Amino acid sequence: MRKKFLNMFIIAISLLILNMLSQNQAYAQNISRREFLENLLTARNINWYDSAEYVNNNAAGFILRTGIVTDTIEDLNAPVTRVEVLRWCIQALGLEFEAGIFNDMPLEFKDAKKLSNLERGYLYVASEMTPAIFAKDNYFRGQDFLTQNEMNAILERVHNASLNLKLEVVRHPLKGVDVLIHRDGVFTGVPSWQVLASNFKSKLQIDYARKFFKSQGFNLTLGTDQFGGGYYLRYKKTNDFNEVRKLTNLMQMREVKYKLVPSVANSNTSILPRYWVALFIDPELWNVRPMTSKGGANEFAVLSEIARVNNSKAIINAGFFGINKGRGFPIGLLRINGRHFSNSHENRGCIGWNNIDDAIFTNSSQDVINAYWNNVANIIQAGPLILREGVVSDVDEFFKPEFTTARHPRTATGKTSDGRWVFLIFDGRNGMHSTGATISELTNLAYTLNMTDALNLDGGGSSEIIINGKIYNFPSEGYERLISYALGIIPVKN
Repeated sequence: MRKKFLNMFIIAISLLILNMLSQNQAYAQNISRREFLENLLTARNINWYDSAEYVNNNAAGFILRTGIVTDTIEDLNAPVTRVEVLRWCIQALGLEFEAGIFNDMPLEFKDAKKLSNLERGYLYVASEMTPAIFAKDNYFRGQDFLTQNEMNAILERVHNASLNLKLEVVRHPLKGVDVLIHRDGVFTGVPSWQVLASNFKSKLQIDYARKFFKSQGFNLTLGTDQFGGGYYLRYKKTNDFNEVRKLTNLMQMREVKYKLVPSVANSNTSILPRYWVALFIDPELWNVRPMTSKGGANEFAVLSEIARVNNSKAIINAGFFGINKGRGFPIGLLRINGRHFSNSHENRGCIGWNNIDDAIFTNSSQDVINAYWNNVANIIQAGPLILREGVVSDVDEFFKPEFTTARHPRTATGKTSDGRWVFLIFDGRNGMHSTGATISELTNLAYTLNMTDALNLDGGGSSEIIINGKIYNFPSEGYERLISYALGIIPVKN
């Protein structure tokens, strides 16, 4: 019996040793995670020569410490799989947000169901972008180890994308509504990160959370939306993504909702990342209306709430607004379904319409409004008016140069030559995702989209678009800002 047991023990040990040798041999034959990350940094052509990791010849450490790749990686010497390569390439190109937007898109790969929702978004972006990182095929083979030839081909595509990336997708979320989502350019600097936590139901809950995170070495500051919104916690901007990983792991454990807001000073301004969304609306099926919360234009609400109470399937933020003693007020003329909310502000651009087929885009003072638009049901004023009847507007609306010539998040609306209404959002203030647009760049984009009339609306942290309850852009402050009123669609009544 003892001899039999001894023989079984020897066999088990032998099998274990053989397995370890086989594993070590596999490690030796395949591309390691470390090797791929080192080559990925080279392909991305990001300057890391003044870092401590460069002195220590630790490219993988640099790419992980800075959050160029955001995954947590335990064993850098293990063979890298194709699905890991997929994630890291998309992260290193700053396309994680786009992957989240497209995580519900159909894929041609028969084994795509084995991937997580977000990984399916990664694969959609990687196969639809130009140049494509992964060619469309019958099978993705996500768990296969990467070969040398595959690595060389993939990294060449990443390098080419670093110079000339383009992703453009058309979706049809509603009958009579088309959405064009566009991304080009990449970040070329080293990112820093800010963590925002926001799903707190009471001040007491926030106090408990702050004490806990402080006990773990993270001093979070209390913030509030400048227009009277709810409280949130913010962690200081950091260049060490290892801190971010540790903090967000703690937040996940405590079921705290958080968002990461990257910041990048890009070194190459010729390939700045740009992300915009254009929504085209059929006027025969949809009416466009100014919309407010239940309390009207003087009561602030986030865009998702305004969409909910108005049952609007697609909505953007609208004109400028201010705050007085916790109450909002529109800046400029606002009329909704014949109800007058505020008067004209200087000679700035505005739109008036009863039906969107007869919308008038003009620059109007209060006198002009009273004389000619008494019977117009809907009017919003913002500015500047950027296109009128196919011509770039040259009317001076007295906006400051830092507003018009600097790149900011932008929102605009207008009409195309075939009569469709357009909602346009251009993300900004996010050097990894999108740096924003000047008024001139926004005008050029509107013209390229075949718009004949276009009005710039409120931008900055207010810029946001929601379609079927889903936010299709990245608000620059990391959360939905409270606004005074919006512009949304409702079905035409038959």
